[in-house]
Amino acid sequence: MADVTKLKRAVDFLREEIPAQDISKNPVIQHPHNTARTVPERLPAARIKELSQLKPRVAVLWTLGEWTAIGAAIALCTYFWNPLLYVFAVVFIGARQHALLILGHDASHYRTLPTRWQNDLFANIFLMWPTFASVEAFRKFHGTHHQYTNLPDDGNRHIWYTHDAAGDLAPDWRFPKTRLGLAVVLLRRAAFLTGLFWIVRGLVGSTLIPSPSWMRAARFGFYASVVATLVYFGLWYQFLLFWIVPFCTWHIAAQYIRLICEHSAVESDEEEYAITRTTIPTLLERIFILPCNVGYHLEHHWYPSVPFYRLPELHRELMQRHGFRQNAIIRHSVFTSLGECVRKAATSPPSETAARV
Repeated sequence: MADVTKLKRAVDFLREEIPAQDISKNPVIQHPHNTARTVPERLPAARIKELSQLKPRVAVLWTLGEWTAIGAAIALCTYFWNPLLYVFAVVFIGARQHALLILGHDASHYRTLPTRWQNDLFANIFLMWPTFASVEAFRKFHGTHHQYTNLPDDGNRHIWYTHDAAGDLAPDWRFPKTRLGLAVVLLRRAAFLTGLFWIVRGLVGSTLIPSPSWMRAARFGFYASVVATLVYFGLWYQFLLFWIVPFCTWHIAAQYIRLICEHSAVESDEEEYAITRTTIPTLLERIFILPCNVGYHLEHHWYPSVPFYRLPELHRELMQRHGFRQNAIIRHSVFTSLGECVRKAATSPPSETAARV
């Protein structure tokens, strides 16, 4: 019964119109995903406008790079078939699927191409539809996540099921946990079933989102052409090995690790700095867990108009501010961020303030 209620809540939410108004009280730059919360460090409007300028070639080349890496991994694993190489390919491709969705996340903020219909069509064809999502559907949840971060109307509560109907944290999202408890959550999520649920939810949910008829037709044509290609060339087995398995395993694990790093057990003396954590990953962590500058998360929440390839610059600007240096939660490794979600488990019980999603 709980699952039916959860599904009904999600369907009702999807059928609502997508918010398009800037609800911030005094925005530095107008954007529909600006927060209703206070931004303590307000950079000059001229600088934010400069950082918000789009460079479509960068976004397109980054997308091409991710697809090239996927193709190379499939080709190498096929040619030099070995079980250990296949395991590596699953992790690497799953990480690239995560990267595609992070790039699609930028498109949900209208940060890929300057013309909105082109932005959405490009993102759907090359980033979202291949990963069983749509930019419109993700924007539906993610826009309200930005507008109402950690508040009752936060869209993460719908897409990640972080809270129950009464507004209490779901067990998976209560932090801190023991190391074993965290490992169990991640392993259970990466054990295929969550990924299959995401596939079904994405394919069905995208049909419920308000979108132009031409986009619906394009979506049907995309999936029809994929099915036709798989049938004609007999590639179903390869599709399972190199797309479904990575998606349902490492991709899901990376998604959960990222969200835990972003919004769990974030503690700061200043409330507006406690909405999220910035995690600057190591080189290997950038490849396998936090791609495309997604770790600069507090910066992104405060200024969603800045595209992903300008976030390091935004971070450097904010680091020149005393308040940001003193109060922002900035960690330089995924494992350091995860450690903050478990290190107090032996002495402290899970709390509502410890998992702010």
